Amino acid sequence: MKVFFCIAFLLNCLAVADTGANHTPFWLSKKMVDEPVLFIGDEGNRSGRLIFTPASMPVLTRAGDSFVYEAGKDYTWEKGSRTIRLTDHSRIPSKTAQEMRPGPGKPRSLGGVLHGEGRFFHDLQTLVSYSHNQSWPDLVQPGSATLPRSLEKLNSSQSFKVVTLGDSITEGYNASGFAKTQAPRNQPSYAEGFARLLDETFPAQVTLSNLGVAGRTAVWGLKQLDRVIAEKPDLVIIAFGMNDPVSFEQFQRTNLEILTHLQKEIPQTDMIFVSGMNNNPDWRDPTKIPGFREALKDIIRPNIILADITTPWEKLLTRKNFSDLSGNNVNHPNDFGHRLYSEILFSLFISP
Repeated sequence: MKVFFCIAFLLNCLAVADTGANHTPFWLSKKMVDEPVLFIGDEGNRSGRLIFTPASMPVLTRAGDSFVYEAGKDYTWEKGSRTIRLTDHSRIPSKTAQEMRPGPGKPRSLGGVLHGEGRFFHDLQTLVSYSHNQSWPDLVQPGSATLPRSLEKLNSSQSFKVVTLGDSITEGYNASGFAKTQAPRNQPSYAEGFARLLDETFPAQVTLSNLGVAGRTAVWGLKQLDRVIAEKPDLVIIAFGMNDPVSFEQFQRTNLEILTHLQKEIPQTDMIFVSGMNNNPDWRDPTKIPGFREALKDIIRPNIILADITTPWEKLLTRKNFSDLSGNNVNHPNDFGHRLYSEILFSLFISP
């Protein structure tokens, strides 16, 4: 099983060649694989931005079937630039700025912005691979706390059980391997990707029970704790926020109730609270998720830590469009976004 996990994750998830304890996250690697771009612009001016500056001509592939586009015929790139431009007769999918914001009541519109579940955006996004001479070490800040109990178990040959509790992002929406997406790359959700990284890195046999359900809130999560406890987990990941229509203070109180109850009933279990991606600022208020991040910071204590995805997500949006990173253009990550989640969670268990 561990061999299968390693091979599958390498083929479908990793942005670098390193594996196991030597795995290098994409923000520190000098090789980028399958960075997504949704090209936007009017005819004659359609372009997309990369995270890093390629050292040589990048390779562009179609997400749907791995067809390789032709440099010069389908796209152009100038040395020293992070921008790729489409030619007038390019075969690469693109959208105009107006198509990205069709307005309320229009087909495939949610809150006025272009929206689609399943593989709709997966098929619009082009995957870019390239080598570069840069890194972004402060994209993800090293955690100030660790989980020594979990690390001790992972470094043994015993089993290690992970339980994830959250909303649609945790359930796996818009990952290409998710049942309701079923796109060719077949990359797992962040929960499964994280569990696979632990399994291939540490001696312990890692298993996962994913209790995420679309549309749910932290209040719902509070009512699911008997299910969590019954799993006898070594580690619980709690990830709510996108659907919670409450104040920062109420969000904090509910998550604190979750924490307190689990600590009482399964005191030897570690917990990670996740501050997730932000939503599309053209769709809803972009200050809610950062506010929830700050609320979660105040409940952290020994054996309980925060995985901050919100801050790196905001930093990535200084170099990328939201539509490059999202699987539905409003509130779900695409494969790359799920990879960001899993790699940040994994980084909490690896010494810098």
